[in-house]
Amino acid sequence: MLRYLNYDNINIDEELIKIQNSKEAEIILEPNNKKCLFILGMLFVNGIKIKLLNEHKLNLKETNKSFSMMPYVWSKIGDYEFDNSKVITEMDKRIENIKRLGVKIEKINNNPIDNKIFLICPVRNATDSQRQWIENFVKEKYSDGYTIHAPHLHTVQSDLFGGYAICKQNALAVATSEEIDIYYDQTSTGSVFDLGVAYALNKPLVLLNREEIKFDDNDLIDTIIKSWSYNKKNIKTLSMERK
Repeated sequence: MLRYLNYDNINIDEELIKIQNSKEAEIILEPNNKKCLFILGMLFVNGIKIKLLNEHKLNLKETNKSFSMMPYVWSKIGDYEFDNSKVITEMDKRIENIKRLGVKIEKINNNPIDNKIFLICPVRNATDSQRQWIENFVKEKYSDGYTIHAPHLHTVQSDLFGGYAICKQNALAVATSEEIDIYYDQTSTGSVFDLGVAYALNKPLVLLNREEIKFDDNDLIDTIIKSWSYNKKNIKTLSMERK
């Protein structure tokens, strides 16, 4: 069983190999830690069951979507011992219902569709200028004959399961995309989770706003994005910039 007690000195490629050869992981969840969220994305798409070692310290009183509640739901869906006797909160009731319907943790397989793009971009905290840029880009891709999945347009943002359904819908869309394009906002935590999914699925990445980014070589996610399009993970040659 994998254990993530902290996220310092993480080697992403080594961790991915471990994840691909594992079924379960115990984690200290750090909802605002980008390294943690990237690892979560890789665990999620590989269908790994998780156990939260610091569940008692997380804010789980509200059912709103968050990177505390989503992993809680994920952990309980994969918990075979979670039954009627453990149903306490409103979220527990929802989880118990979908478990009775047969919902379970499953690996998401890579199944790209020609000319389909998944767009990683800020959603909740996007600025007006970012939204306008993204809207123009989506229209341009449609006019060029691409199918594009933009989360703010095509992923249902209301979620009775604390964000779990959103993450599942996005991960499935990433898996069926031929290419991942990103309008990178270094403050967007949701983008980091989606990047973890895309990395684990060995997707090619196009950085759309590279000229705007001041990369921090001490930031693991910045380093991954900066080198992604140049390494052997690409399945075809891609331009780093789009005009």
